[in-house]
Amino acid sequence: MQGKLKCTTLLLALLTVCGSIFAQTLTEKLAVDPNVKIGKLPNGLTYYVRQNKKPENKVEMRLVVNAGSVLEDNDEQGLAHFTEHMAFNGSKHFKKNELVDFLQKIGVEFGADLNAYTGFDETVYILPVPLSDTGNLRKGLTVLQDWATGLSFDTKEIDDERGVVLEESRLGKGADDRMFRKIYPIQYAGSKYAERLPIGKDSIIKNAKYDVVKRFYKDYYRPNLQAVIIVGDIDIAQTEQLIKEYFGSLKNPATQRPRVNAKVPARTTNQSIVVTDKEATNFVTEVDYPAIPSKIEKTVGDYRSSLIKDLFTAMLNQRLNELTRSSKPPFLYASTGFNSYARGYESFSAFTVAAQGGPDTALNALMTEVKRATKYGFTQAEPERNKKQSLAGFENMYNNRDKTESSSFAEEYIRAFLNSEAIPGIAKEYEYYQKLLPGIKLEEINALAASLQKNEKLFVSLQGPSESNFTLPDKTKLLTLAENALKADVKPYQEKAVASELMKTKPETGAIVSEKKNEQLGTTEITFSNGAKAILKPTDFKNDEIVMTSFHKGGLSKYPAEDKYSANYASTVVQQMGISDFSPVDLQKFMAGKIASANPRIGGLSAGINGKSSIKDLETMLQMVNLYFTAPRKDETLFNGWKEKQKSQMQFAMADPQTAFVDTFYQVLYQKNPLAPVIIPKPEDFDKINLD
Repeated sequence: MQGKLKCTTLLLALLTVCGSIFAQTLTEKLAVDPNVKIGKLPNGLTYYVRQNKKPENKVEMRLVVNAGSVLEDNDEQGLAHFTEHMAFNGSKHFKKNELVDFLQKIGVEFGADLNAYTGFDETVYILPVPLSDTGNLRKGLTVLQDWATGLSFDTKEIDDERGVVLEESRLGKGADDRMFRKIYPIQYAGSKYAERLPIGKDSIIKNAKYDVVKRFYKDYYRPNLQAVIIVGDIDIAQTEQLIKEYFGSLKNPATQRPRVNAKVPARTTNQSIVVTDKEATNFVTEVDYPAIPSKIEKTVGDYRSSLIKDLFTAMLNQRLNELTRSSKPPFLYASTGFNSYARGYESFSAFTVAAQGGPDTALNALMTEVKRATKYGFTQAEPERNKKQSLAGFENMYNNRDKTESSSFAEEYIRAFLNSEAIPGIAKEYEYYQKLLPGIKLEEINALAASLQKNEKLFVSLQGPSESNFTLPDKTKLLTLAENALKADVKPYQEKAVASELMKTKPETGAIVSEKKNEQLGTTEITFSNGAKAILKPTDFKNDEIVMTSFHKGGLSKYPAEDKYSANYASTVVQQMGISDFSPVDLQKFMAGKIASANPRIGGLSAGINGKSSIKDLETMLQMVNLYFTAPRKDETLFNGWKEKQKSQMQFAMADPQTAFVDTFYQVLYQKNPLAPVIIPKPEDFDKINLD
């Protein structure tokens, strides 16, 4: 008895020590990637510099301004975006259109490379510069310096640019924009976000006085609200000195307007809206839970909490995805997540695109799954699958870490500056994943799911075509549908066991009958005993990626008009039904933790199967290829479900003017030839597909 007591005491002591170490780890501050040099000049300007040789002889440059449309005064609506346009219309070192001409001469293409965007809270300028000329880095910094402090705002250029911005505004005024402008102000009621869409008001863009146009730039383009990001084939120390040279002398105004973060008030009651438009092409229903302040990730514990959230949404979205692949899909698509247009806030939201059953059926199915998750949580198998998949994905990124493009790092540092996103670097982040993910308990994920029930002050919006066969609910009934779905009695999710092997029996091994090398191309061509050929080429583009393509002559051109739709959709339909004994849902579950895919394709003149895998999962990819050739799964129920989804998707397509134009264009181009390519299918075309 005394010996057992000693063992118990020792075990408790060990558990206490382990718990203490774990707690200490969770309170530890998140690391900062040592490969990026982060600094702040005395004037408050922040900079991020990183050497990265992908691609070689190129640098990605960004000027980030922590100011966007949400900061505009009432008479400035649209002028944050207008200021962005003026950055390309004359500055201290580049008069009028000289900037674009200059950049094109050094190999930067306007639109494709050189670009900018304005959001609610930020304005970002994008400048990739080739370093074929060693002086181009300085030239690029001159451009960034002018954007930061030296715009001209020539009155003629202002007046000329009004028409450009008004045309951009006009081009955006489609059905989606018209409906969004009715929904968004209610969704964010009580906040400046509801009143400050970045495109602004046409009347202000058209008529704003010159001093008003210049005001936003004068107030908010200042060093202590700016960041310069330089990533590429550069020397870090030299680039840091250049940043100090070009930006160290910039001054903040003597009197500074405070940079105030806009608030989003808590929703106190359920709300809803129904909006229709004659050019809408589908019914979209969205359910938003209240926006709450989001937590900045500072510690390992914060990072772990974000992993729990990621697991929750991934598992819920997988359940929704399973429904889209059922015999009678209740919706074409559905998804959930934690997001918000407002900086510093997040909201759980769910949306769905209606199928043949209409928006009522789609909304009910969506909220039923949300209810099922919040009431019963998830099964033990679901997080285990998702953990495997997440770890496999991160392992693949880690293995390819030295192949990351400079633009990816630049985007990461933009988020770090604007949203305080952690940047531990891929090596440290992979370490966090390996340490934290396995220890996340099912109970923690289920607790997050259950917490959504505590604040169900919903905002429900429905948007869609003004003419349809459905009787649409009014806003009161729409809200009632969502509320009733959350009150309804639901059963727990039923987990189905999946086989542990793709192939019951492995195929007989063939023989290599010839092997031929091409030194010029660096390839080896192998011919097998069945006549098939394989061309192998080693590359160093990625460290952990194998890419496969295959082809044979033939394709759609081999088939007569009566088989047109069967041939056009054959490769798509096959993938909707799975392989061997695996339905698409079963196959997705089996593939958890594996990086491999195979996709049949049939083109106009050739057909084949494309694939991709990590090195360790090459055999899995090849097994999938073999099964698509030898054991495509026939499932008439899933085929019919897919057909109904396609019909629903195309039901209102012609209401969109651009789609109608493209359809007419191709009919005229091919003079209604029965063998013309299928560009815009009609709902009835899917009934012409013969499954056999």
